[in-house]
Amino acid sequence: MKKTAMALALAGAATLGFAQTAKVDIKGGAMHPLCKNCHQPDTNMIRGVLDNAIKTAKTLQIDVGTHKEVLRFDDKTAIKNLTEDDELNDFRGKGFRVHYVDRKDGEKYAILITRFDILKSIKPEDKLTRDGFKKFVADNANVQVFDSRPAGAYQEAHIPGSKVLPAPEFDKLHAQVLPQDKSIPLVFYCVGGCLSPTNTMHAKALGYTNVKVYTGGIVEWSQTDYTATSPGWLKNAIEKDMAYVLIDLRPGEQANAERIKSAISLPLAGFDQAKASFPKQKSAPIVLYGDGKEEAAKKLLSWGYNRVRVLPTGFDDWKKAGNLFTAGASSTTIAFVPKPKPGTVAVAEFKQIAAGQASDSVLVDVRNPDEAAKGKIKSALNIPLEELTHRLVELPKGKNVVLYCETGARSEIAHNALKNVGVGSRYLDTPMKIAKDGTFTVEE
Repeated sequence: MKKTAMALALAGAATLGFAQTAKVDIKGGAMHPLCKNCHQPDTNMIRGVLDNAIKTAKTLQIDVGTHKEVLRFDDKTAIKNLTEDDELNDFRGKGFRVHYVDRKDGEKYAILITRFDILKSIKPEDKLTRDGFKKFVADNANVQVFDSRPAGAYQEAHIPGSKVLPAPEFDKLHAQVLPQDKSIPLVFYCVGGCLSPTNTMHAKALGYTNVKVYTGGIVEWSQTDYTATSPGWLKNAIEKDMAYVLIDLRPGEQANAERIKSAISLPLAGFDQAKASFPKQKSAPIVLYGDGKEEAAKKLLSWGYNRVRVLPTGFDDWKKAGNLFTAGASSTTIAFVPKPKPGTVAVAEFKQIAAGQASDSVLVDVRNPDEAAKGKIKSALNIPLEELTHRLVELPKGKNVVLYCETGARSEIAHNALKNVGVGSRYLDTPMKIAKDGTFTVEE
């Protein structure tokens, strides 16, 4: 994409077959709930989080909370707050605003893509790196740290010792949450996006004199440090059979007598010996409780795990609160089964379809023809992502549509593009390699 003036982009829209004063459909002016704290919805503009961008397919996917919007772009699309050398996917998970026009074929075409960079309004001296954040906390005994994300995200994992003050609820909650003494140092963090800078600006407007932003946020923190999870999140995870690993670090006889439901007894003394039994997936959520949980957490981090959490509550407090617990000999096997994303197809089922063992399904390769020419599953149709919604008639009626590419990125966007036009599908969310003869290998 070239950096051009928005006026030129708007002027050029008419020559490309787009409606200059397009009517806004039900999703027109879509906005992520988190954006509504500071912004008003507008027609032909989408505010949300960048989910993915496929340069070869000229396709952009924006997560607006309730659904994912798929838009097209080309070299005439103007960009803002990105240099020409920047790749959009370097900013996945960050806030974006997209102005668009509706094409006559019903698709949205981006005329201006803006990376929302509220951090530019924060003074350099008020931005903290991870090491700077740790030093600031160590140097200020009375500092208060606040997580600016929604309460649900905070309950799942937060920086130990922090409190929650969701940015969308600042006006409603700040009087109850922030200290009355406005000289007390405050630090806000989020996922590295616009929530913590927004809270920082609000706090300064209220007269707080020493307010900082930890810019890396929970994402950066989790790569090198453990987080804390709340009893409420763990209770919900147990009841809904979510994917996680729960370790009871107390002596074996205590854990076998009574322990939190689903917990595995693994005393700290035997941690090193059990290293090989932990999940292969380094992103597996692992929750620890009992004496030595901080030491065990640091050990797991040194092994490469990046979603290591400690439960602040001890077993006795957990039990007194009426939460689920169990008794009897604990299992000694750590079992972790990742839960697939909604809309995905299992690898085993995908292989069956590819082998012709599922006559009710059809595979669709959404890569470009030149890529498919180097190797395509023989039974698959090749319909490039950018052409998919224009070639719906080619999808066999009465068949389950299963989409794939080589990484899962384009197939997910294709899945959401079909969903937006009312066509059901599933997609393979797993990297794969396809040989010239059509054989393939999939990462399990």
